[in-house]
Amino acid sequence: MSIGLLLPFSGQAQAMDEPTVRVELVTPFASGSEEALTNLSFTIESNYIIENHPNVMLLAGQKYFVQIENGTLSLYQYGSIGLPVPLLQGQSTIRAVPVIQEAKNSIIQVQGKSKSFKYRGAMEFQLGYKGTKPRIIPINELGMENYLKGVVPREMSASWEREALKAQAVAARTYAMRQMIAKHGAAINDTTQYQAYQGVSIEHPNSNAAVEETRGQVLSYNGELIEALYASSNGGHSEAPENVWKNSKGAPYLTAKPDPYDAKISPYKNWQETMTIAQLQEKLKNRTPAIGTIKKVEVKQTYPSGRIADLMIEGDKGTVHLTKDEARSVLGLKSSLYHVQVNYNAPVSPKELLSAYNGVTTERKDIGSLTITNGTTEKTVAGSGLVLQGADQKKTLDQGSSDPAVKPVSVTFIGSGWGHGVGMSQWGARQMAKEGMNYQDILQFYYAPAQISENYEAGN
Repeated sequence: MSIGLLLPFSGQAQAMDEPTVRVELVTPFASGSEEALTNLSFTIESNYIIENHPNVMLLAGQKYFVQIENGTLSLYQYGSIGLPVPLLQGQSTIRAVPVIQEAKNSIIQVQGKSKSFKYRGAMEFQLGYKGTKPRIIPINELGMENYLKGVVPREMSASWEREALKAQAVAARTYAMRQMIAKHGAAINDTTQYQAYQGVSIEHPNSNAAVEETRGQVLSYNGELIEALYASSNGGHSEAPENVWKNSKGAPYLTAKPDPYDAKISPYKNWQETMTIAQLQEKLKNRTPAIGTIKKVEVKQTYPSGRIADLMIEGDKGTVHLTKDEARSVLGLKSSLYHVQVNYNAPVSPKELLSAYNGVTTERKDIGSLTITNGTTEKTVAGSGLVLQGADQKKTLDQGSSDPAVKPVSVTFIGSGWGHGVGMSQWGARQMAKEGMNYQDILQFYYAPAQISENYEAGN
């Protein structure tokens, strides 16, 4: 079925069975690789009980803390005068549940490393380990819609147009549902490893309304929830997942195609970053084989979108090839849609590496200058600094040199977009909304032939 036949939103009816989401809280504590969370303070805005311990009541306005003691969890209430009051000791799990589940003030405020964060619903503290060190694992458990109210404004500015936020809500809901099914109810976390989530602290009336106005709606294809991927900006051209991740098989609703909406609005359509050879070598220090001192950086192959398929970095000890998304993630670049300019310590005689990207022939040719002809007239231009612009990509002429005194000192990456570029462009979604299109139009453009289904369930 074409996404052009999307079901319209049918009022404010509540979904019959709202799923529960379990989210491990990582962001508030921002622990280093060697740190383990061993003490966590919190307050509550309404009364809570401790599951399986009916005699332990947590009172609104009181302050409590959980800590590691003798390899187990203990719960204390801060005393008004004197020492803290022990409430529970010797536990592996402590689960605080609001007495009134749906109350608006069923909120726990936890103290993070630098500030406090508020969360709706229940809070579970599990005993876990970081290596051999015992640690506290805090897990927020709440309904899907309240979870999304803490996701949508974290992933997309709440000040943006409502229709863009509604498209984000449907995509985020679909993504969360698919992850929950894949993990069989185990917790996801609050980072961009899944979806950024910040709880009540980031909620906004505009994004809350976008969540409520799409309540229960998800995207499906052939009776299954889709992998509703999205990124900040695709640089004017979306990408197929099989061109980004090595193990991806692709999907008919995630395709590579020009995106005129992103191209109009994205603040990342022209970015530039220069790294010294030393900085580049530091990013590659753990790669195998070791490359030694970098002598050459060259784009060997691109996809039709212009994204890097193979970036070769050659050193005096070995050569590495960064393929697919490695060309972005390993180097810490905004996207893999870029071209490369190598900067040398002295002027050199320009050379161009002529590669048949879809064939096997490669030839190096000295060009002190380049002659351009249309068959009747000719124009000669200096080779140094030339950029060749083609239909699908552009390439800066490789300035190699046989002079051993001439060495690369830095590499400039000149690109477009932010993120992997697969699925919905958030900036593109905003532009579509600014042009008067609704969220169904946005989802159709980015995820066709998927369709909207109701009540959290995949349609046929």
